[in-house]
Amino acid sequence: MTNLLDPKQDFIFKNIFGKEDGKPCLISLLNSLFKGNPHIKDLHLDNIDIAKILKEDKAGRLDIKATADDDTILDIEIQVKNTGEIPQRAFHYLANMMPHVVKTNKSYKGPHVIGIWILGENVTDRQNAISEAYMTFQPHDPDPYQIMTDSARIFFIELEKFDPRNADKRELLNGWLSFLQDPYFMDTSFLDVSEIKGAMETLKYISADPEIRALYDLRQKTINDHNSEVTVAREEGKAAGKEEGREEKARETARAMLSEGIATSIVSKCTGLTINEIKAIN
Repeated sequence: MTNLLDPKQDFIFKNIFGKEDGKPCLISLLNSLFKGNPHIKDLHLDNIDIAKILKEDKAGRLDIKATADDDTILDIEIQVKNTGEIPQRAFHYLANMMPHVVKTNKSYKGPHVIGIWILGENVTDRQNAISEAYMTFQPHDPDPYQIMTDSARIFFIELEKFDPRNADKRELLNGWLSFLQDPYFMDTSFLDVSEIKGAMETLKYISADPEIRALYDLRQKTINDHNSEVTVAREEGKAAGKEEGREEKARETARAMLSEGIATSIVSKCTGLTINEIKAIN
């Protein structure tokens, strides 16, 4: 078998699910996740020109945007690395979708919007691999949680939490999660599902394409460079925060010593602050 490319990489995921001939696979994946709410019969893919996206913005997002037959607006994101702000980004992206919905329909009673985030690393403390977020009323005894509105929803799929060994083979969603997590170790019984078999055949085909593999490597390098920049920035931010914390602690100590009438020169020696810095303390 050809060395299969990783279907979790956004470029490969989009080649499988984000093209016209991949719509049956995407519809099957979405319906297995939504479990009838909504049930998608057909959808329109809104951004299928992968080459153009890569050319115009090599570091940009290779998400899949689609509109279902009931006008539900969908944004499917792949994020292998936990960059530390996935929930915040997810809600930000969803919020950016809302003005378009309201403007198009000239009413707040527009179609639903759904964000789906397929994640290679855990981002929540929940044990389940699937989490769904939407607006709720807070519970008050004896009332339980109630849905305030499901007009805007976000699904988080944390593949790291999915264990294919203990997964129910009758659940279609488990087949898709197995395929995305690691197609090599997917239970072969899932290949009886025509859409999953189609996704596997597409993955084999594009994995054998030298041009696709070259673009895959280029895209992976871009992703790795971006993740490295994020990690460095986060570590520098932590270091800056620690340094700022030490300086604030020194100022607090100096303030307390000055209130006891201790000489400025002694305060300087004890805290490491300069005389001018001490004089600037209120």
